[in-house]
Amino acid sequence: MKKSLKILKKVLLGFGVLLLVVMIGGFIAIKVVVTKDFVATKIEENINGRVEIQDISVPIWAAFSGITIDGFKIGYRDAEVAKPMAERTPMKDQVIGFKKFNFQVAIGALITSFGKKFELKSLLFTEPVAHIVLGKNGGNNLQPLLLKPKTKEELAKEAEEAAAKKEEDKKAAAKKAAEKKDEPEKPFDIREIPTEIKMGKIGIEKGFFTVNVESLGQTLKMSGVNVYLRDTHIDPKNLEKHNHIGLTTQFVLELQESKGGGVKSFKIAFDLAGAINPFNPKTGGPAESVALKMGLLEGSFVTGLSIFEKLKGQTEMLNKIGIKLGFLSETQTLSRDAYATITYGGGVVRIKEPPALITKDFEFRLTAEDYVNVKTLDHKMRGDLSLAAQHTKTVESDLDKTIGAAVTPALAQVPEPARSAVAGGLAPEKIRAQVLAPAMKNGLITFGVDSSGSISSPNVKVVRPEFPSLKDMISNEIKKGTGNLTGAITGQLNAAKDKAVGEAKAKADAARKAAEEEAKRKAQEELKKNMPKIPGF
Repeated sequence: MKKSLKILKKVLLGFGVLLLVVMIGGFIAIKVVVTKDFVATKIEENINGRVEIQDISVPIWAAFSGITIDGFKIGYRDAEVAKPMAERTPMKDQVIGFKKFNFQVAIGALITSFGKKFELKSLLFTEPVAHIVLGKNGGNNLQPLLLKPKTKEELAKEAEEAAAKKEEDKKAAAKKAAEKKDEPEKPFDIREIPTEIKMGKIGIEKGFFTVNVESLGQTLKMSGVNVYLRDTHIDPKNLEKHNHIGLTTQFVLELQESKGGGVKSFKIAFDLAGAINPFNPKTGGPAESVALKMGLLEGSFVTGLSIFEKLKGQTEMLNKIGIKLGFLSETQTLSRDAYATITYGGGVVRIKEPPALITKDFEFRLTAEDYVNVKTLDHKMRGDLSLAAQHTKTVESDLDKTIGAAVTPALAQVPEPARSAVAGGLAPEKIRAQVLAPAMKNGLITFGVDSSGSISSPNVKVVRPEFPSLKDMISNEIKKGTGNLTGAITGQLNAAKDKAVGEAKAKADAARKAAEEEAKRKAQEELKKNMPKIPGF
């Protein structure tokens, strides 16, 4: 037992010494190679910009914890790039920057190549900032940074080489076409790449970005941006099992004032988590497919959303019964979080598990398979819009007024004897109850809403319930009321007729009987008068 412990102690001691040597060796190599000038020069060799670095931190355990760069900025290229970092004047206008970022490299490759092989293992940006301008002509302010400037000699040489290569490519293409007329071009296949890709946590945190769209006169702001790619594992030889990139994202997207259609302003807090399967296991080609659990957080708001502006302006179905939704606020703010499961593919965001959007004015519950095409901005949104409880009395009061305004002239057309009998069935509250009964759901007035077409100018309809025309409804009530009245009058007339006939018959019978009695009496008197006298009588 003691012998085993001694052996274990020696092994642990040897491992500790080895670990210390690796750490010290890595620290010395990194400290010598990775300097502010080294990093800045490597980046400036590949962009048309200038780099500024405040500090580079290389701790003794850098081989494991990584290297941290503080105060990193990229601006437009100027004469300062020719100077060492310590002699440069401070950068005034940065385009891209971040407070710090930490990255880990392949230490073995870095040591053996003495800085020539710089393999990135993990990367985390902290408080990145970028100000992006999308020009009216389609360009942006990042293009000058990404395109390395070239001298006249380089451009002339490239043009000459390009012409020669074009001719060679033409001949090669003709030869290839002759040899393989029917053989299609082979598509990209990740399975042909021998390298297995594994990465831990890569991303940004607390980012702030602005995007100025000059053609629309709009500036979008993204703040509090946290984006992390986690547990990336892609094995080209086993895509069925290892074809995964985890994704976690939180940010606030804000539009302060829009001059275009669709929406005036918004501030939406997003919370997304899910996974990307970047390749098709059967073909090895790219698979543009993302599945996410998305949350729109409490306090998010939208002002002037076209869908609700169209709805407030009376749709055809609401116009039938005279309901106006003008009381809906122009700015709608979520009073609780709204989560949904969505997928993205081919430029289309599709809802798989729909959310409930709840504000102080309404609850709007969307439908599975609704979608937005982010490329064309076409959409399909269907759902139940339930008005908040406090708006029920407003709708009932407005509807009573509309019904009353329609009933008054209709009653004026009914003859006076029948008007009082018909009026009871035309009471506004009675008709309103009949009209709204199909729209009541869980105690709330609920409309089925359908919106389609372009988000900036949507086609909005109320599709449920099917409301009747108030004019037809009032007309039917009058017909029903006057029809009942006619039946009652006809019955009374028939009864009076029967009574009159009976009374007339009785009088006729009495008169006939009296006449018969009178005739009999007169006949008897006449007979008695004319009878001969018989002696003894």
